[in-house]
Amino acid sequence: MPLLGSETVPIGEAGGRILSEDVRAAHNVPPFRSSAMDGFACRQSDIASGRALEVAGGGAAGSWPLPLRAGEARAISTGAPVPEGADRVVARERASIAAGRLTLRDPSGGDNIRLAGEDMMIGSVVARAGTWLGPDVVAALAASGSNAVTVRRWPAVAVLTTGTELTAGGDAGVPDSNGPMIAAQLSNLGLPDCRLATVKDQDEALDHALGALGDADLIVSTGGVSAGDFDLVRGALERVGARIVFHGIAMRPGKPLLFAILPDGRPFFGLPGNPVAALVGFRFFVFAAMRVMLGMSEEAGMAIAPVAPARPGTTLYLRARRRFDDAGRLAVDTDIDQRSHILSSVVAADCWIRITDEMTTLFEKDPGFRIR
Repeated sequence: MPLLGSETVPIGEAGGRILSEDVRAAHNVPPFRSSAMDGFACRQSDIASGRALEVAGGGAAGSWPLPLRAGEARAISTGAPVPEGADRVVARERASIAAGRLTLRDPSGGDNIRLAGEDMMIGSVVARAGTWLGPDVVAALAASGSNAVTVRRWPAVAVLTTGTELTAGGDAGVPDSNGPMIAAQLSNLGLPDCRLATVKDQDEALDHALGALGDADLIVSTGGVSAGDFDLVRGALERVGARIVFHGIAMRPGKPLLFAILPDGRPFFGLPGNPVAALVGFRFFVFAAMRVMLGMSEEAGMAIAPVAPARPGTTLYLRARRRFDDAGRLAVDTDIDQRSHILSSVVAADCWIRITDEMTTLFEKDPGFRIR
């Protein structure tokens, strides 16, 4: 599977992208000893003496304070540098000021000082290549000095929905649900470049469509991959010299799934025409391929206790609903119509259950690159 190229984007525009290289902290976070709260910087030895302290000039965040002398206290804001000589910040609510002198009402509590680099040390890895840049990671990158980051470019995806019935008028016509469905999946993933076309079940039409893919990085078709007289996708691929990696897989739904590599190395997925089978093919094969192209790790899912019998030698993908029993334990309901043409059952579900001979795994209903 070809790895996509990279581009550099400002940190403020990096949300939702995938890092293409490790990023290290450009400086310590915090960059210096700083106050954990609004209060007064002072010396522990002065506090222990029990005497009132002279209140010197305050220190706001963003300004560097003068050293603190013995017997002094200095007002300080959260995040402001702790003055040299101070080893304690007393919370404002624990102290009172009268005639320019500070008295502690309650001398207990910690030192309330954040150490330089206690969050991230300069040179440490903040985020690894292949990381999805959610708000938390973006914040960590910005805090540690990244003004821009290098990310994988998004794949351009071409979607071909095959079927003469999709272009027919009158009573014989059938609405195309697969094309909009896959386009919506791509949009939900944040991919900006999706090209959607409908192709008749004719050799000439398929040949023309394959020759007009442009610079799409990944091609997905639906329909035309079973064994009927009008299932012509494999033949069209063979005519252009594509290498058929597999055609047909032991899974339900989606058994006719086809995967090929075009002569120029681009991947091609031929999904079945039944809408749920097409959705499963996209969710668990096309999405997995895109993670590889973006340099990400394999999606793991969550192993759960068996919820339905396995079918030896066949992988099952079941629509399911999560619920919790009286003890707060996760339970999964698969009592949903599992036929491959029943889209309403997908709407009713909130997750997928994959059942193999070895294990049962729960996956989120809709794919997202934030999934680890």
